[in-house]
Amino acid sequence: MNEWLWLLLAFAAAIALVVALSARRVTTIYPPNAGLLYRNGKFERELEPGRYAYFDYFKRVLIVQVSKAPLPIALSEFTVLSKDQFSFRVGLTPIVEVTDARAFAESQASIEPLSYARFTPQVASHAALHSYTASAAQEAVASLGLRELIADPKLLPKAVLAKIAKAIPGAKVTGVLMTSINLPPETRKMFTDVERSKVEAEAALERARGEQAALRALANAARLIKDNPALANLRFLQTIEQAPGAKTIVLGSDAVLPLMGGGTNRK
Repeated sequence: MNEWLWLLLAFAAAIALVVALSARRVTTIYPPNAGLLYRNGKFERELEPGRYAYFDYFKRVLIVQVSKAPLPIALSEFTVLSKDQFSFRVGLTPIVEVTDARAFAESQASIEPLSYARFTPQVASHAALHSYTASAAQEAVASLGLRELIADPKLLPKAVLAKIAKAIPGAKVTGVLMTSINLPPETRKMFTDVERSKVEAEAALERARGEQAALRALANAARLIKDNPALANLRFLQTIEQAPGAKTIVLGSDAVLPLMGGGTNRK
């Protein structure tokens, strides 16, 4: 009888051990993440990076990991309308840094679905970030002309950053990157034609300046020759000396002298 009792006790102990081991949970938090410990749906405390082992018999414990690293959040492009009534799309990427993990996590639409994968921390993305950035971008672009925006790409990110820096609870936007400006084909062609016209006008102006400089040089040479006739003879002799190959030179009205090679024949 005692043997059966001991066997029953051993069997019960084994079952209890199996249940205990199956209820044991281990979570490791790596920097720069922070852990949020919830029990029965209530926040208990924030966990620093480290390894945590606990027993959760009735699945009442939830640990949410939130990344505190400043990370760029890629958003889709926004359609905006400029001050001069040009419609185009612009790509903006805010850089978000979590300052209060609990406030950031609890301002989300839902905590549990985002953190069911317990070993995958929440990045600094927020459901309202896209809407805030789109609204700020439209307000900023409405006060700028398209030429201003293209000439100084830093104007828009600065204006958007000023509006959304503290818009996300528990986080701050430390910077905004403008990743693209997507103009409609007709607008792009118009700006291309304008820039091409400017370049062509500059090229024509430079050609005209070159021709004027050449004419001034010829006019100066003509005046020098007119005042000093001997310069014409010297220039003539210099041309003969520098000209390659066979040459035929006519002096006066009835003398034709062939010059072969680099030599000079006189009559």
